[in-house]
Order: sequence, then C-alpha cells, then structure tokens
Amino acid sequence: MGRFVTKSLPLPEDQLRNIFKKYDANNDNKLSKEELKKAFEYLGSIIPGFRADRVLHHADANKDGYVNEGEMDELVKYAVRVGFTVKS
Repeated sequence: MGRFVTKSLPLPEDQLRNIFKKYDANNDNKLSKEELKKAFEYLGSIIPGFRADRVLHHADANKDGYVNEGEMDELVKYAVRVGFTVKS
C-alpha cells in the first residue's frame, strides 16, 4: 500500500504580508522582535527567535529594532527566500 506525501507549497507574498501584519499586536504598523518571533512560530519555524533576529538584521533598514510598513517588502522577501511554506 502506498504512502501519501503532503507537499509543501510556498505562500504567496500577499498572504505572507497579511500573516505578518496579523502579528502587529499593538497596531502600531511595525513589528517588534517578539511580534516577529510569534509570526515565525505560526509559520512553523523551529527556531523562531533566530528568524526574528535575522529578519531584523536583513529588513530593518533604519536600525530602530522594528520592521515598519516601508520595510515590509524586505521582510516578505526574506521569508520567501528562506522557504516558509504551509502544508497543503
């Protein structure tokens, strides 16, 4: 009897953007390290704290410790590049 394999598909960029925005807990239009960590936990990261640190290093252009609306594209590009997926 054969096994069924679930294939992971990349999330569309707009869906990733909406997921990250959902984790803006205080609605200040920027994501803190803790908010990013929770978003990466939701996305299934086994190391969400590391991912939050890396994305801040990569996407936080003004180095204020947050990913703001203007930096969101870089956050999404990072998430796509490191392969965040959902099970279909």
